[in-house]
Amino acid sequence: MLSVYKLVRKITSANLISIILALALFSTPLYCYENETPSLSSLDRYFAYLNDYPKALGPLGNANNGEIEIIQDKQKIAEIEKTTGRQVGVVAEDNYWIWINDAVKFPNKKFGVYGRLLWRSALQGPTGVAVMAILPNNKIVLNRNFRHATRSWEYELPRGAIDVNETPRDAAAREVQEETGMIINDLHLLGNMLPDSGTVTSIVPIFVAKVISKGKKNQEDSEAIASIDAFSIDELKKGFVKGYLSTVVDNKTVRVNLRDPFLSYALLVYDMALNTKNK
Repeated sequence: MLSVYKLVRKITSANLISIILALALFSTPLYCYENETPSLSSLDRYFAYLNDYPKALGPLGNANNGEIEIIQDKQKIAEIEKTTGRQVGVVAEDNYWIWINDAVKFPNKKFGVYGRLLWRSALQGPTGVAVMAILPNNKIVLNRNFRHATRSWEYELPRGAIDVNETPRDAAAREVQEETGMIINDLHLLGNMLPDSGTVTSIVPIFVAKVISKGKKNQEDSEAIASIDAFSIDELKKGFVKGYLSTVVDNKTVRVNLRDPFLSYALLVYDMALNTKNK
C-alpha cells in the first residue's frame, strides 16, 4: 500500500472532479452572535473582514477579465442595495458562521448582490478534514450518520472540524478516533476540494490512512452516528451508481444513501493511483 501512497502524492487533484454539496461540510444552527465590536455597523464589520482576512475572503476580482468583481465604493453599494432590495455587508453571524452579502459587478457589466457563507474558523485556514481510513482487509470505513441538514441517513467518511492550533493531519487522526474508535497511521493527503464553490468558502483537505488498531469512540453530543461499517472499493462503486448501500438495521434490510462527495473524491484519486501502479 505504501507504493500506492507515493503514487497518490504525484496526482494533481485540482482538475479531477467537480462536486457540489447542498450547503456545507457541517451543519450548525445560526444564533445571534454577540460581536466583540457591536458599535460597528453591518457594512463596517464587512469591510473589516475584507481588510483583515484577504486570503480567506479572496481577491476582489475584475469584471473586465470575466470575473465577478466586489464593489467597495459605499455610494455604489447603496445604489445596488436600493435596486436589488438586498442588504450588503454582514447579514448574520454567530460563533460558527458568518453570512455576508457582497455588492458585485458581473462580467456583463450589470450589478447585483451575491451571498457567501464562511466558517468563522476558516478565517485562519482550513475548517475541517475528511479521512478515508482503510482496514487491513482493504475495506473502507464509513459512518452511518443521520444528517440534520438533509434530514436523512447517509454513509460518509469520518470528518470534522479542525480545532484551534491543530494541524489538519492531527485533526484527521483525532476525528477518526473520536467517531469510529479506530487508530490510524500512514496518513497521506489525497488533495483538497470545495464542498460548494457557489456558496461556501471552505476548502477541505482529504486524507487516506491505514487502520492499525481500535480504541474507544468519543463522539460529540451533536453527532448521530448509528454504526461504523466497512465496504470494499467495488461495493462502493456499485453503491454510488445505485445511490445507496444496503445494510441490516434492527433485523431489517434498509437502504442508506451513498452520496458523500468527499468519499467519491477520495475513491477517484486512490483508484487512479491503484490503476497507475498496476500498469
